[in-house]
Amino acid sequence: MSGHFPFANLGLILKGDRVIDSEIDFNRSKKIIFLLAGSVALMMTGFGIIMPVFARRLGEFGSGVEALGWMTMSFALTHFIAAPFMGNLADRMGRRPLILFSLLAFAVSNIGFVLAPNTISFIVIRAIEGALTAGLFPASMGIVADIVPEKKRAQWVGILMGSYGAGFIFGPVFGGILYDGWGFASPFIVSAILGFLGLVAATIMVPETRTPVIRHRARLTALRNTSVVAQPKESIISSFPRPLTVFGTLLFLDFLQEFGFAFIEPQMVFYFYDNLKWSTIQFGIVVGAYGLAMVVCQFLLGKLSDTYGRKPIIIFGFLLSATFYPCLAFVESFWGIIVLAVISGMGVAIYSPALSAFYLDITDERHRSRIMGIKESALSLGGVVGPAAVAILAGLLTAKEIFITAGVVIFVGAILAIILLKEPEKAADEETDTAWQVSEKRTLAAQASLHGLVNLASASRRSRAN
Repeated sequence: MSGHFPFANLGLILKGDRVIDSEIDFNRSKKIIFLLAGSVALMMTGFGIIMPVFARRLGEFGSGVEALGWMTMSFALTHFIAAPFMGNLADRMGRRPLILFSLLAFAVSNIGFVLAPNTISFIVIRAIEGALTAGLFPASMGIVADIVPEKKRAQWVGILMGSYGAGFIFGPVFGGILYDGWGFASPFIVSAILGFLGLVAATIMVPETRTPVIRHRARLTALRNTSVVAQPKESIISSFPRPLTVFGTLLFLDFLQEFGFAFIEPQMVFYFYDNLKWSTIQFGIVVGAYGLAMVVCQFLLGKLSDTYGRKPIIIFGFLLSATFYPCLAFVESFWGIIVLAVISGMGVAIYSPALSAFYLDITDERHRSRIMGIKESALSLGGVVGPAAVAILAGLLTAKEIFITAGVVIFVGAILAIILLKEPEKAADEETDTAWQVSEKRTLAAQASLHGLVNLASASRRSRAN
């Protein structure tokens, strides 16, 4: 040491006046979610564009309701299998890689649809797409849970989920115009371009929120909370939220909401085209009205469960959405069905953010994307069972009887949910989110320790000098 420091063994003392907290501040969190929502909205707009085209293209191949049902089921089946695995990868490797990979897979699969020569290849490509895009939702929900306090979670989940519905506002109408004007290839090409734009936007603007440092810290916390005695490797079941009855009820609701739509979708599309004599553009307008209601209401009403509780909002929205199915059997006018679509979209906008926030509320931070992947599997299972069931019953029931059957099943499920679902436990109102509290206390403790060490070193130096 230099002559300015006669007591070399004490070293150089530096006095720090603050500790920099590595947590993402909430203003930046909002920007990240908006950027992520924009990327997802581009992809879902592409999906909305091709949605009304599938039935038309399969019709050109000489296929009908059964083929559309198999195509829907193939996507859902591979999604069902891959979603938990992809969610687990998002917890272990980070959210960003899974999001970018899903966006890329969506864009490439649309090119595949253009090149598909027959119905079988269409079904195969759709199945591959289901597996490769399964990580988008779990990873996106993981980002929200990583950076948003619990008391504001449903609001921002609603904004992100609104981006999923954004593709259904103008996408189906645009897809119908492209198909009618330029043939089957144009909707898929435009959809692929939008997918690539979403990929570029996410690559540039969406950061990783579960960094290697955060993942390492979570592993250390888990080790600290376990016994010193060696523990067996944690099973998947042990990572499930508690109580299991509530977790199972949430999964059941997700299964039912997807089952209901998947059960009527193949029949509904051909019912609109063949029975009601609609054009592709008319079908696109109805889907767009549904998407517009869902997006607007998720932005405006997504935060309802933050104020009034998860359970009542879930049940109300679920029942409101389910009215679409039986009413479809009695309403045949174009404008009447638009009204039903708007009401159903409002119901989805009310319960979907609350349902996703419920999962995140009761899930350990180490397993959030895994659990959201399991949630996706429940949805996908409904997408498998629904088309399979309608394929079996299509020859036995009329289109209207299928719509009524779906409505009865959904309402019975909602009643069971009313009985079994229990509101998650909340901290006292005056307390802030636990994770943010811990971060603040850690910062204060570090400041106190730093000042203590500085004072101790200074006192030791003065004592040696005397």
